[in-house]
Amino acid sequence: MKRTQFDREFIGPDSYECFNNLSKLCQKRYLRNVGIQLVLLLLISIIASIPELSAIHEKLKHFIQLSLIIIVLILMVVQFKSNFMDGWQKTRFLAESILSQAWLLFFRINKYNDEINSSLSVFQDRVKSMKSEINITEFLKFSSPISNDNDNPKWIIENFTLTNSEKIEFYIKHRLNDQEKYYYKKTLYNTRKGELFFWLGISSMGIGAILTILTIIDIIPNFAYLGLFTTLSAAIFSWKQTKRFEELSSTYSVAIDELKDFKKKLLLNPTEDRTKEIIYDVEKSISREHKLWISKISD
Repeated sequence: MKRTQFDREFIGPDSYECFNNLSKLCQKRYLRNVGIQLVLLLLISIIASIPELSAIHEKLKHFIQLSLIIIVLILMVVQFKSNFMDGWQKTRFLAESILSQAWLLFFRINKYNDEINSSLSVFQDRVKSMKSEINITEFLKFSSPISNDNDNPKWIIENFTLTNSEKIEFYIKHRLNDQEKYYYKKTLYNTRKGELFFWLGISSMGIGAILTILTIIDIIPNFAYLGLFTTLSAAIFSWKQTKRFEELSSTYSVAIDELKDFKKKLLLNPTEDRTKEIIYDVEKSISREHKLWISKISD
């Protein structure tokens, strides 16, 4: 899967990359299906708004409408059967869970408090266990390459023996700053998109109302303008709701503030034990948006 501006700088663990890519693929296919349905429903509305034509053209119009409705029904069945939304959420959960465990491994927290080889073995067993708890078999066919449980993140192995202060500096740079930058980009993106689709929806309804008034006073030809532009507005607001622009913008904005608070605590040069407590809390906070992971991280 092609990397985007939202992807993190570091590569690995391999299982994270596998499920991160699979999550993006499921998300893309789910949203594409929903988007096509909205476009087709809008086309049906446009065709239905066309004034009555000759008999042969009316039959052609109805045939096109019927064909589009059948296509929409097929897409709805495909959406239900493929269940890409479920795949999107489950693989996102797995990816973020694995990444959080990787950082716990890096700081040798709890069961990872051992030398590198033993800790890596525990980490790999934990990854296997997490994958066995979540059924994503039907989506693995879309993954290339498939995760093989051989997770040996190079960036962890090379920095495993750093001192506590060095690890804190490394974590702030490559986890907190990276995550904060990700949240900031997402906040801006969702805020801008939310405002754009809001005004597009409002403008669409306004245009429909104005054209209807012009029709009433016989300035322009009679046409179902209000129905057409109301349907367009509904499609825009439906897409806006599907993408959850406002909700995500608010969520990411709050997350930025939380990360800044954790960063302040780490900059106070805490002891190694206190550092582990803070890192553990950070990973729970970062994973909060993935509801399944909240109950798993405390295992």
